[in-house]
Amino acid sequence: MDDGQAIAVRPATESLLDADIEVLKLSLRTTNVLRLNQLHTVRDVTRVPAKKLFVLSRLGRNSLREIVESMNRRGLRLAD
Repeated sequence: MDDGQAIAVRPATESLLDADIEVLKLSLRTTNVLRLNQLHTVRDVTRVPAKKLFVLSRLGRNSLREIVESMNRRGLRLAD
């Protein structure tokens, strides 16, 4: 991979991180729980470990799986 390609990919990733969580195409319930917990951008979500997300009020196992799968499809992951 040459430098031109690396530079072209980085801004796309940065804009995705700064995008609203709507871009993750999560269920309404999951989106609402994230917003109630002040997680409004993709970057906000990537900074939270899965264990911490799981203990959020009203965020169950299926919602956590939905978040992880959506992040993985976009080449992102949650914090460790």
